[in-house]
Amino acid sequence: MREIFTAIKRTPYQSFATFFTLFLTLFLSLAVFFILTFLYGMLGYVESRPQVTVYFQTQTSENNIFKLKEQLLSSEKVLSAKYVSKTEAYEIYKKLNKDNPLLLEMVTSDILPASLEIFAKKPSFLPEIADFLKKQSGIDEVNFQKNIIDKLLSLTSIVRKTSIAFFAYFIITTIIILISITHFKIALKKDEIELLQLLGADRFYIKKPFLKEALFFGLLSSMVVFLIFSALFFVVRPYLQSYLSGVSNLSIDFGFYNLVIWPLTLEFTAASFLITTLFGVFISIASTLLATQKYIK
Repeated sequence: MREIFTAIKRTPYQSFATFFTLFLTLFLSLAVFFILTFLYGMLGYVESRPQVTVYFQTQTSENNIFKLKEQLLSSEKVLSAKYVSKTEAYEIYKKLNKDNPLLLEMVTSDILPASLEIFAKKPSFLPEIADFLKKQSGIDEVNFQKNIIDKLLSLTSIVRKTSIAFFAYFIITTIIILISITHFKIALKKDEIELLQLLGADRFYIKKPFLKEALFFGLLSSMVVFLIFSALFFVVRPYLQSYLSGVSNLSIDFGFYNLVIWPLTLEFTAASFLITTLFGVFISIASTLLATQKYIK
Protein backbone atom coordinates (compact mmCIF):
# COMPACT_ATOMS: atom_id res chain seq x y z
CA MET A 1 0.00 0.00 0.00
CA ARG A 2 2.86 2.38 0.78
CA GLU A 3 4.18 1.89 -2.76
CA ILE A 4 0.74 2.74 -4.19
CA PHE A 5 0.35 5.91 -2.09
CA THR A 6 3.88 7.00 -3.05
CA ALA A 7 2.99 6.58 -6.74
CA ILE A 8 -0.21 8.59 -6.22
CA LYS A 9 1.73 11.42 -4.54
CA ARG A 10 4.17 11.51 -7.44
CA THR A 11 1.36 11.87 -10.01
CA PRO A 12 -1.64 13.33 -8.12
CA TYR A 13 -3.42 14.84 -11.13
CA GLN A 14 -3.09 11.70 -13.23
CA SER A 15 -4.25 9.59 -10.28
CA PHE A 16 -7.30 11.82 -9.79
CA ALA A 17 -8.05 11.62 -13.54
CA THR A 18 -7.89 7.81 -13.34
CA PHE A 19 -10.22 7.72 -10.33
CA PHE A 20 -12.70 10.23 -11.80
CA THR A 21 -12.84 8.43 -15.17
CA LEU A 22 -13.55 5.10 -13.48
CA PHE A 23 -16.03 6.72 -11.08
CA LEU A 24 -18.05 8.33 -13.87
CA THR A 25 -18.12 5.16 -15.99
CA LEU A 26 -19.11 2.91 -13.08
CA PHE A 27 -21.74 5.29 -11.73
CA LEU A 28 -23.52 5.59 -15.07
CA SER A 29 -23.17 1.84 -15.67
CA LEU A 30 -24.70 1.05 -12.28
CA ALA A 31 -27.58 3.45 -12.96
CA VAL A 32 -28.32 1.75 -16.30
CA PHE A 33 -28.03 -1.67 -14.62
CA PHE A 34 -30.67 -0.69 -12.03
CA ILE A 35 -33.00 0.72 -14.69
CA LEU A 36 -32.73 -2.45 -16.79
CA THR A 37 -33.28 -4.81 -13.85
CA PHE A 38 -36.36 -2.88 -12.73
CA LEU A 39 -37.76 -2.86 -16.28
CA TYR A 40 -37.25 -6.62 -16.59
CA GLY A 41 -38.77 -7.05 -13.13
CA MET A 42 -41.83 -5.01 -14.15
CA LEU A 43 -42.14 -7.00 -17.38
CA GLY A 44 -42.02 -10.26 -15.44
CA TYR A 45 -44.60 -8.94 -12.96
CA VAL A 46 -47.04 -7.88 -15.69
CA GLU A 47 -46.61 -11.20 -17.52
CA SER A 48 -47.36 -13.07 -14.27
CA ARG A 49 -50.73 -11.29 -13.94
CA PRO A 50 -53.85 -12.65 -15.68
CA GLN A 51 -53.25 -11.56 -19.27
CA VAL A 52 -56.83 -12.11 -20.42
CA THR A 53 -59.80 -11.92 -18.07
CA VAL A 54 -63.20 -12.96 -19.39
CA TYR A 55 -66.34 -12.11 -17.40
CA PHE A 56 -69.45 -14.21 -17.92
CA GLN A 57 -73.08 -13.21 -17.88
CA THR A 58 -74.77 -14.03 -14.58
CA GLN A 59 -77.01 -16.67 -16.20
CA THR A 60 -74.06 -18.59 -17.73
CA SER A 61 -73.79 -22.02 -16.10
CA GLU A 62 -70.60 -23.39 -14.56
CA ASN A 63 -70.71 -26.36 -16.97
CA ASN A 64 -70.49 -24.04 -19.96
CA ILE A 65 -67.66 -22.10 -18.32
CA PHE A 66 -65.68 -25.27 -17.63
CA LYS A 67 -66.26 -26.48 -21.20
CA LEU A 68 -64.82 -23.21 -22.49
CA LYS A 69 -61.91 -23.54 -20.07
CA GLU A 70 -61.10 -27.03 -21.35
CA GLN A 71 -61.38 -25.79 -24.93
CA LEU A 72 -58.86 -23.03 -24.18
CA LEU A 73 -56.43 -25.36 -22.39
CA SER A 74 -56.53 -27.83 -25.28
CA SER A 75 -55.23 -25.13 -27.62
CA GLU A 76 -51.52 -24.46 -28.11
CA LYS A 77 -51.89 -20.81 -27.13
CA VAL A 78 -53.04 -20.93 -23.48
CA LEU A 79 -50.63 -21.74 -20.67
CA SER A 80 -53.22 -21.87 -17.88
CA ALA A 81 -56.75 -20.74 -17.01
CA LYS A 82 -58.10 -20.11 -13.52
CA TYR A 83 -61.83 -20.14 -12.74
CA VAL A 84 -63.08 -17.49 -10.28
CA SER A 85 -66.61 -18.22 -9.06
CA LYS A 86 -69.18 -15.63 -7.99
CA THR A 87 -68.46 -16.41 -4.34
CA GLU A 88 -64.71 -16.00 -4.82
CA ALA A 89 -65.29 -12.76 -6.75
CA TYR A 90 -67.38 -11.47 -3.84
CA GLU A 91 -64.63 -12.34 -1.33
CA ILE A 92 -62.10 -10.46 -3.48
CA TYR A 93 -64.51 -7.51 -3.70
CA LYS A 94 -64.90 -7.46 0.10
CA LYS A 95 -61.14 -7.38 0.62
CA LEU A 96 -60.70 -4.55 -1.86
CA ASN A 97 -63.49 -2.48 -0.29
CA LYS A 98 -63.17 -3.46 3.37
CA ASP A 99 -62.82 0.21 4.36
CA ASN A 100 -65.97 1.27 2.51
CA PRO A 101 -69.09 -0.25 4.18
CA LEU A 102 -71.44 1.55 1.78
CA LEU A 103 -69.99 -0.27 -1.23
CA LEU A 104 -70.15 -3.58 0.63
CA GLU A 105 -73.86 -3.12 1.35
CA MET A 106 -74.64 -2.37 -2.30
CA VAL A 107 -73.19 -5.61 -3.69
CA THR A 108 -73.97 -9.31 -3.17
CA SER A 109 -72.35 -12.42 -4.61
CA ASP A 110 -75.26 -12.85 -7.06
CA ILE A 111 -74.49 -9.56 -8.77
CA LEU A 112 -70.79 -10.21 -9.39
CA PRO A 113 -69.96 -12.32 -12.46
CA ALA A 114 -67.88 -15.47 -12.60
CA SER A 115 -64.68 -15.17 -14.61
CA LEU A 116 -61.71 -16.95 -16.13
CA GLU A 117 -58.17 -15.61 -15.66
CA ILE A 118 -56.17 -16.75 -18.67
CA PHE A 119 -52.41 -16.79 -19.20
CA ALA A 120 -51.11 -16.95 -22.77
CA LYS A 121 -47.93 -18.80 -23.75
CA LYS A 122 -46.81 -15.76 -25.74
CA PRO A 123 -47.98 -12.11 -25.70
CA SER A 124 -48.58 -12.38 -29.45
CA PHE A 125 -51.40 -14.90 -28.77
CA LEU A 126 -53.42 -12.41 -26.69
CA PRO A 127 -55.43 -10.80 -29.55
CA GLU A 128 -56.35 -14.23 -30.97
CA ILE A 129 -57.51 -15.50 -27.56
CA ALA A 130 -59.52 -12.31 -26.95
CA ASP A 131 -61.16 -12.50 -30.40
CA PHE A 132 -62.04 -16.16 -29.83
CA LEU A 133 -63.64 -15.39 -26.46
CA LYS A 134 -65.68 -12.47 -27.79
CA LYS A 135 -67.37 -14.82 -30.27
CA GLN A 136 -68.52 -17.25 -27.56
CA SER A 137 -72.02 -17.16 -26.06
CA GLY A 138 -72.58 -16.14 -22.44
CA ILE A 139 -69.65 -13.71 -22.44
CA ASP A 140 -70.21 -10.31 -20.84
CA GLU A 141 -66.77 -8.69 -21.19
CA VAL A 142 -63.21 -9.57 -22.25
CA ASN A 143 -60.25 -7.63 -20.85
CA PHE A 144 -56.65 -8.15 -21.87
CA GLN A 145 -53.51 -6.10 -21.27
CA LYS A 146 -51.63 -6.57 -24.52
CA ASN A 147 -50.93 -2.84 -24.77
CA ILE A 148 -49.18 -2.77 -21.40
CA ILE A 149 -47.02 -5.78 -22.22
CA ASP A 150 -46.20 -4.47 -25.71
CA LYS A 151 -45.17 -1.09 -24.29
CA LEU A 152 -42.96 -2.72 -21.67
CA LEU A 153 -41.40 -5.04 -24.26
CA SER A 154 -40.76 -2.08 -26.55
CA LEU A 155 -39.32 0.07 -23.76
CA THR A 156 -37.12 -2.77 -22.48
CA SER A 157 -35.84 -3.44 -26.01
CA ILE A 158 -35.03 0.26 -26.57
CA VAL A 159 -33.26 0.59 -23.21
CA ARG A 160 -31.32 -2.65 -23.80
CA LYS A 161 -30.11 -1.54 -27.25
CA THR A 162 -29.27 1.94 -25.98
CA SER A 163 -27.42 0.41 -23.03
CA ILE A 164 -25.29 -1.78 -25.31
CA ALA A 165 -24.28 1.28 -27.34
CA PHE A 166 -23.71 3.24 -24.12
CA PHE A 167 -21.51 0.52 -22.57
CA ALA A 168 -19.50 0.08 -25.77
CA TYR A 169 -18.85 3.83 -26.05
CA PHE A 170 -17.95 4.31 -22.39
CA ILE A 171 -15.75 1.22 -22.14
CA ILE A 172 -13.78 2.19 -25.25
CA THR A 173 -13.49 5.83 -24.13
CA THR A 174 -12.48 4.84 -20.59
CA ILE A 175 -9.85 2.37 -21.79
CA ILE A 176 -8.35 4.96 -24.19
CA ILE A 177 -8.17 7.59 -21.40
CA LEU A 178 -6.67 5.15 -18.90
CA ILE A 179 -4.10 3.92 -21.45
CA SER A 180 -3.05 7.54 -22.07
CA ILE A 181 -2.72 8.22 -18.32
CA THR A 182 -0.71 5.01 -17.78
CA HIS A 183 1.51 5.92 -20.73
CA PHE A 184 2.25 9.26 -19.07
CA LYS A 185 3.13 7.50 -15.79
CA ILE A 186 5.42 5.09 -17.65
CA ALA A 187 7.15 8.06 -19.31
CA LEU A 188 7.77 9.65 -15.89
CA LYS A 189 9.40 6.41 -14.70
CA LYS A 190 11.40 5.92 -17.89
CA ASP A 191 14.82 6.15 -16.20
CA GLU A 192 13.76 3.86 -13.36
CA ILE A 193 12.37 1.29 -15.81
CA GLU A 194 15.53 1.35 -17.93
CA LEU A 195 17.64 0.82 -14.80
CA LEU A 196 15.52 -2.16 -13.77
CA GLN A 197 15.87 -3.63 -17.26
CA LEU A 198 19.67 -3.24 -17.09
CA LEU A 199 19.63 -5.05 -13.75
CA GLY A 200 17.79 -7.96 -15.40
CA ALA A 201 14.26 -7.42 -14.05
CA ASP A 202 11.62 -9.23 -16.08
CA ARG A 203 8.67 -7.43 -17.68
CA PHE A 204 6.12 -8.60 -15.12
CA TYR A 205 8.22 -7.24 -12.24
CA ILE A 206 8.31 -3.85 -13.96
CA LYS A 207 4.58 -3.96 -14.73
CA LYS A 208 3.58 -5.05 -11.21
CA PRO A 209 3.49 -1.55 -9.58
CA PHE A 210 1.24 -0.27 -12.37
CA LEU A 211 -1.07 -3.29 -12.02
CA LYS A 212 -1.26 -2.85 -8.23
CA GLU A 213 -2.21 0.77 -8.71
CA ALA A 214 -4.84 -0.22 -11.29
CA LEU A 215 -6.33 -2.78 -8.89
CA PHE A 216 -6.41 -0.17 -6.11
CA PHE A 217 -8.23 2.40 -8.25
CA GLY A 218 -10.63 -0.23 -9.59
CA LEU A 219 -11.61 -1.29 -6.07
CA LEU A 220 -11.69 2.26 -4.66
CA SER A 221 -13.85 3.71 -7.44
CA SER A 222 -16.24 0.73 -7.26
CA MET A 223 -16.76 1.09 -3.51
CA VAL A 224 -17.20 4.89 -3.66
CA VAL A 225 -19.69 4.55 -6.55
CA PHE A 226 -21.69 1.90 -4.72
CA LEU A 227 -21.81 3.90 -1.47
CA ILE A 228 -22.94 7.11 -3.22
CA PHE A 229 -25.46 5.26 -5.39
CA SER A 230 -26.85 3.44 -2.34
CA ALA A 231 -27.29 6.76 -0.51
CA LEU A 232 -29.11 8.24 -3.52
CA PHE A 233 -31.27 5.12 -3.82
CA PHE A 234 -32.44 5.42 -0.21
CA VAL A 235 -33.34 9.08 -0.88
CA VAL A 236 -35.63 8.11 -3.78
CA ARG A 237 -36.84 4.90 -2.11
CA PRO A 238 -40.01 6.50 -0.62
CA TYR A 239 -41.04 7.67 -4.11
CA LEU A 240 -40.46 4.15 -5.49
CA GLN A 241 -42.50 2.65 -2.65
CA SER A 242 -45.34 5.04 -3.44
CA TYR A 243 -45.14 4.28 -7.18
CA LEU A 244 -44.97 0.50 -6.63
CA SER A 245 -47.44 0.44 -3.73
CA GLY A 246 -49.65 -2.17 -5.40
CA VAL A 247 -46.73 -4.43 -6.36
CA SER A 248 -45.79 -7.07 -3.80
CA ASN A 249 -42.40 -7.83 -5.35
CA LEU A 250 -40.39 -7.65 -8.56
CA SER A 251 -38.04 -10.43 -9.57
CA ILE A 252 -36.00 -11.75 -12.47
CA ASP A 253 -36.20 -15.47 -13.22
CA PHE A 254 -32.88 -16.95 -14.38
CA GLY A 255 -34.32 -20.45 -14.63
CA PHE A 256 -32.09 -21.88 -11.92
CA TYR A 257 -32.69 -18.98 -9.51
CA ASN A 258 -35.36 -16.32 -8.97
CA LEU A 259 -33.68 -13.05 -7.92
CA VAL A 260 -35.98 -10.66 -6.04
CA ILE A 261 -35.05 -7.04 -6.83
CA TRP A 262 -37.93 -5.27 -5.06
CA PRO A 263 -38.30 -4.82 -2.17
CA LEU A 264 -34.52 -4.46 -2.08
CA THR A 265 -32.93 -7.71 -0.91
CA LEU A 266 -29.48 -8.60 0.39
CA GLU A 267 -28.93 -10.93 -2.60
CA PHE A 268 -29.64 -8.19 -5.15
CA THR A 269 -27.51 -5.66 -3.23
CA ALA A 270 -24.61 -8.12 -3.04
CA ALA A 271 -24.96 -9.00 -6.75
CA SER A 272 -24.96 -5.29 -7.70
CA PHE A 273 -21.86 -4.63 -5.58
CA LEU A 274 -20.05 -7.67 -6.98
CA ILE A 275 -20.86 -6.75 -10.61
CA THR A 276 -19.78 -3.13 -10.06
CA THR A 277 -16.51 -4.18 -8.40
CA LEU A 278 -15.62 -6.78 -11.02
CA PHE A 279 -16.46 -4.34 -13.83
CA GLY A 280 -14.33 -1.58 -12.28
CA VAL A 281 -11.36 -3.86 -11.64
CA PHE A 282 -11.62 -5.38 -15.13
CA ILE A 283 -11.58 -2.01 -16.94
CA SER A 284 -8.76 -0.66 -14.79
CA ILE A 285 -6.49 -3.70 -15.07
CA ALA A 286 -7.29 -4.32 -18.76
CA SER A 287 -6.35 -0.73 -19.63
CA THR A 288 -3.12 -0.96 -17.63
CA LEU A 289 -2.18 -4.29 -19.23
CA LEU A 290 -2.72 -2.85 -22.70
CA ALA A 291 -0.65 0.23 -21.87
CA THR A 292 2.24 -1.65 -20.24
CA GLN A 293 2.23 -4.26 -23.00
CA LYS A 294 2.61 -1.51 -25.59
CA TYR A 295 4.99 0.89 -23.86
CA ILE A 296 7.17 -1.39 -21.71
CA LYS A 297 9.30 -3.42 -24.09
